[in-house]
Amino acid sequence: MTSATSLLFFAIHFACIRAGNSSETFVKLECKTEYHGVYGQQSIVECIVKPVVEDVTIITVTWKRVGAAAANLLEYHKDKMDPTPGFEFAEPSWNKKNMNVSLLLTNTKMADNGEYECEVETDVGTAKATPNLSVTAKYKTPTMSSIPDTNIQENTDVTIFCNSTGGHQKGLIWWFDQSGNNWTRSAELVAKETDDGLFSLASKFTVLKATSSYTNYTCKVLNVNGALEGKASFEIQFVSRDLGRKADDLDSVSTPKWLAPVVVIGSLIVGLLTALLIFRRRSAQRARRQSTLPLMSGHQTDTRHDEDVEAKGLNSDSS
Repeated sequence: MTSATSLLFFAIHFACIRAGNSSETFVKLECKTEYHGVYGQQSIVECIVKPVVEDVTIITVTWKRVGAAAANLLEYHKDKMDPTPGFEFAEPSWNKKNMNVSLLLTNTKMADNGEYECEVETDVGTAKATPNLSVTAKYKTPTMSSIPDTNIQENTDVTIFCNSTGGHQKGLIWWFDQSGNNWTRSAELVAKETDDGLFSLASKFTVLKATSSYTNYTCKVLNVNGALEGKASFEIQFVSRDLGRKADDLDSVSTPKWLAPVVVIGSLIVGLLTALLIFRRRSAQRARRQSTLPLMSGHQTDTRHDEDVEAKGLNSDSS
């Protein structure tokens, strides 16, 4: 009896030890090796608990970034949730019976790039997986401008600018005219890394002696792999020929409106000056006539008197 009891005891103890050593075989955690996220968008690192038996209850879920000194990104333990802002379960109504323990990043950043560790403890065993998240960022649609910007004359040098931001690696900007000719070699490109770990691109291309025959130019933004991520087109704003004609017509129409009054006023002024000059001349002539009239009369009287005296003398001599 004692031997049978001892044998049963050892059998039970061995079974318990074996069960404890093989507990991880009752649950698996399935995750892909690589996941891809986009800067500024939501990203999901998907992991699903696959239990061997039914009716499994999750006791603990822990998400953390491998090699990071910070606290866990997301932790659940016995009905208590401790998430870090920006990280949560992908299932909005997640509970301990839900085998989908995927991690959701609500606003992916470049710093989120790297390897993650997910560890799950259930009432039938534990499991662990280390998926990797690769974060990329696309360049925004480029913006374009020029110097000078409007009313450009023919045969004027025009500098066109193309700018884009948001790429996670140094990209390229290519230039094309309206015929598809590539002018990238004649352009200048400056790439700078910003504080958020992204890159900004700034390129300029000068059109020498630009003419209205070629007005449209396009810049294309390419990532480090040469894939197109954005493009924009720009049209050089030359002086409108119709606008020039309208300006000439406007001048020809508006000129008589101001010229006629000037001519009339000028004519009046000339007429008044002429009349005043004539009036002064006539006044001067009248004044001279009145001043010389007595002198002329007296002189005539004296002349006649002399003539009479001479006549009398002659008569006396003759007698």
